[in-house]
Amino acid sequence: MPARVVWPLVLFLLLSLPACSSSRESYLKSALKNATQEEVVEQLGEPWKKKSSLLRGQTRWVYRYALTQDELDPMGVDKLGRSVFQATESVTAMMGLGGGSGNPLDPGIRPHCFHYVLTFDEATKILQRWVREACADTDL
Repeated sequence: MPARVVWPLVLFLLLSLPACSSSRESYLKSALKNATQEEVVEQLGEPWKKKSSLLRGQTRWVYRYALTQDELDPMGVDKLGRSVFQATESVTAMMGLGGGSGNPLDPGIRPHCFHYVLTFDEATKILQRWVREACADTDL
């Protein structure tokens, strides 16, 4: 592919990435250092778990979500890759060259579990920090 085609495409993709964050993450970015616990509950609902640490003076809330494929891949890049892989598998199977076995690394469309871990200051009840983690990585 000529460079005059590739560079505009790369630039478009890089500029599009910030627009791809989920509505939850957009809210949390704007709420950081501003939103109270009550305001967060209004936007996201009650958390899945709550844990207070008097020694650290903070409260942690955990929201549990199964993110859809559209949230994980808003531009459809993964879906396109799966379509190409499936087409290649079908062609090789028809030619008698194997295929049809599927890609063991392809996550398909199964849901992906993520936690949003929010940390609030115990005294002010203001959101101080948040992070998105895979459910298996969260230390509850």
